[in-house]
Amino acid sequence: MSSTSDAPPLPPGALDDRSGTVIGVVIFCLLWSTAMVGLRLWSRGRIIKQLGIDDYACIAGLLVTYGSGIAIAHMTTFGLGKHIDVMNPVNIPLYLRDFYVSIVMYCAALLAIKLTFLFQYYRVLAVQQMRVVYLVAIFIVGGWGLSQLLVGIFICTPIDKFWYGDALPGSCIPNIPQWYINAAGNIITDLAVFALPLPALWRLTMPKPQKIVLIFIFSLGFFTVIISVIRIRYLHLFEDFPWENVDSSLWSVGELTSAITCACLATMKPLIVKYFPSLGTNVFRSPEYGTGRSRSRTKDLEFSTVHGRHGKSGSRSEHKAPGHVEMASGQGSEVELPKSGLKENPFEMHVVHKQSIDDRSWLSTAT
Repeated sequence: MSSTSDAPPLPPGALDDRSGTVIGVVIFCLLWSTAMVGLRLWSRGRIIKQLGIDDYACIAGLLVTYGSGIAIAHMTTFGLGKHIDVMNPVNIPLYLRDFYVSIVMYCAALLAIKLTFLFQYYRVLAVQQMRVVYLVAIFIVGGWGLSQLLVGIFICTPIDKFWYGDALPGSCIPNIPQWYINAAGNIITDLAVFALPLPALWRLTMPKPQKIVLIFIFSLGFFTVIISVIRIRYLHLFEDFPWENVDSSLWSVGELTSAITCACLATMKPLIVKYFPSLGTNVFRSPEYGTGRSRSRTKDLEFSTVHGRHGKSGSRSEHKAPGHVEMASGQGSEVELPKSGLKENPFEMHVVHKQSIDDRSWLSTAT
């Protein structure tokens, strides 16, 4: 009589393992996001020395992106990337606990990154009417993101029922359709966030190469929308969940990485001009301003950010940087140059427009 019982054979491919892919992609995305935010902070904090609320929102977005990525990578310890046939049942609650953390951090990261874009638009668009538009967008998009974050946190009552399931009394919001509602709302708000600055960019009065670069950089945000759409395909309940959840988890990390990258690219101009001057001259700089005899050549200067407000035609800037003098530069604009010369701080030049409010050439200075 046999002393052992024969276990059923494992299905083909049951021992396949994608955990290495998960860890590799997460590490790459986190390192790339860190590099992008680091370059942003160097450009705005070290070169032009003007950190704003959008930069701090970007830092917050990076931190919670780390939270989501680390939770996803840690899920491999409990079975992510393996088939359920070889998963230890004891690890299922631990797996679902990490899954819960990754969802909450993902929602928080989306909220912080979208606010980064909107705060950035508000900072560089000095026209009062546009600021009202962006304030409304901040409240709507921020409200949506906060609501989804709260739903993610309190999706189950008590919270730990999310990973203990039927072992605990309580209730949970069904994952389906909640995941689809969340994804659809995020896509709609993404489209709104990335489309908002395009009309102003289209009306810019600036050299064509610079306008094309700006529109291209801001349009890269739509790549994040594409990732969000692709991610919907993987939002369903799996029987073999530790294996099939790999794709949706990696698309989530990729979505956050893409959004952080797009948020940071628009701030790189001072960095590029300083360390790659030939590229800055060819793409970003406008060597002449104004017309006629009063035209001012500013070959060695580069715009950094907008200071002051724009009012009615003929009004002057309400904010002046100390130590600057104004020099007429032709039809309807003035250039302020440092008294101490051009080499002291080549990124501190301010343009004061006297033209009508529809002339948005000042947006070319925004970073």
